[in-house]
Amino acid sequence: MTKNSLSSSPSITTTDTQSLASGLVLDNYIIERVLAQGGFSTVYLARQLKDQQQVAIKEYKPEHLTVRNGLNVAPIDANSAALFQRGRELFLKEATLLTTIKHPNIVRVLNFFLSNNTAYLVMNYDYGQTLGNWLKDSDNLVTTEFLLAVFQPVMRCIKNMHHRGLLHLDIKPDNILLRPPHNPLILDFGSALSYKGQQNLSSHSMTRGYASPEQHDKLYKLGPWSDCYAIGASMRACLDRSAPIPSSDTITLRNRSSAHQLYKNRIDEKILYAIDWAMQISPPKRPQTIDDLLNATNYR
Repeated sequence: MTKNSLSSSPSITTTDTQSLASGLVLDNYIIERVLAQGGFSTVYLARQLKDQQQVAIKEYKPEHLTVRNGLNVAPIDANSAALFQRGRELFLKEATLLTTIKHPNIVRVLNFFLSNNTAYLVMNYDYGQTLGNWLKDSDNLVTTEFLLAVFQPVMRCIKNMHHRGLLHLDIKPDNILLRPPHNPLILDFGSALSYKGQQNLSSHSMTRGYASPEQHDKLYKLGPWSDCYAIGASMRACLDRSAPIPSSDTITLRNRSSAHQLYKNRIDEKILYAIDWAMQISPPKRPQTIDDLLNATNYR
């Protein structure tokens, strides 16, 4: 029998009253425990009441804007209310988007609903650990084969999104779940944006080090080249075993040693040149499409 899971990494043990309690029945699910907590959401392991299938439930709860009042999630003050409501709308937009995209490397959404004054996203639960956590173990070796095994499917998945007119805009190791044997699953689409929705960029979060320069200064338009930057930055993070230099720090970036200079003795040169190309500060100097990046690494 094959089980479904979001992550096999140890669950978080917490007495934090800001999290839902184990045993609580929420809609058609019973909460088991907290799996992960972030700045904008909490992910729980739960079971469906009707068939006892394990699922992961993501609760929208931005910690800097809200407090739990009983079961309800409430803005901390009047100034936070509008931001909370806007964020909840984007959270539901992510849920709606994911129900329309069927891809083996995208987390499968089973359901979404409103409750407790906030929104919930019910996802398939796949065994594995995030690439970010995998990189913390020094016994895990990053090789050419590993980079290809992880990022080939990631690129193909993002290419599929681009064909739909969507940008991901938050590709990073913590958003990539590694299922055995290193088969990636992209977890979070909360920053996904239509090419035509760039005027709404201010409503979307970004991750320093992985966000492209144009996500910071708006000098250039966003496009597939923006996701190419994040893919390159994620690959570079695998080699450095640390987060990349923020793209807004252009002086430090220009003085940084290239991936090719640092790792040419142990990683295929085509991969290293592709990483350096993808992380160019100027968007026109980067791969303009995911196919460009795929071709640079000589695989499809």
